Amino acid sequence: MATPSPFRYSAPVRWIHWLTVLLVAVAYLTSESAEELGDGGGGQWHVFAGLVLLLVFVPRLIVRLGSAHPPAPASVFEVWSGRLVHVALLLFVVVQPLLGVLMVWAEGDALPIPFTAWQLPPLVVLGEAWGESLEEIHESVGNAFYAVIALHALAALWHQFVRRDGLLRRMG
Repeated sequence: MATPSPFRYSAPVRWIHWLTVLLVAVAYLTSESAEELGDGGGGQWHVFAGLVLLLVFVPRLIVRLGSAHPPAPASVFEVWSGRLVHVALLLFVVVQPLLGVLMVWAEGDALPIPFTAWQLPPLVVLGEAWGESLEEIHESVGNAFYAVIALHALAALWHQFVRRDGLLRRMG
């Protein structure tokens, strides 16, 4: 049993983490209505969540690289699996929204900016077959993303209730 650490993650780390949790939850909950981009439809919320995830990525990376995370006593397996999951999560919050944007653009459609009259014209037009393939990849990557999120959540619970190192309190 580990001794709880008095360390607390910085406010920017905590805010970006919980904002990301919220955005991923919104994207997940609205994924079935992603193609309904009408006024206030679930599709607008889905696209909104994805675009904000992309916008938050650079500050997230800067905060992550610039913040101190005191080492907890851990095995080599725990250290490397934790790093692998964190890298996977960082990649997912970039790759998944980019796949969604490319999926829309592939068929030559502009990407509507949610809750505005603005649109992002396609930077690439690949054709209908590519659009369908990118849609399948977007869904598959999303499912893999949820599996990695589940691993991350289970690890957080393991830290809190098995190791008793106060991890959830430090991120709260």
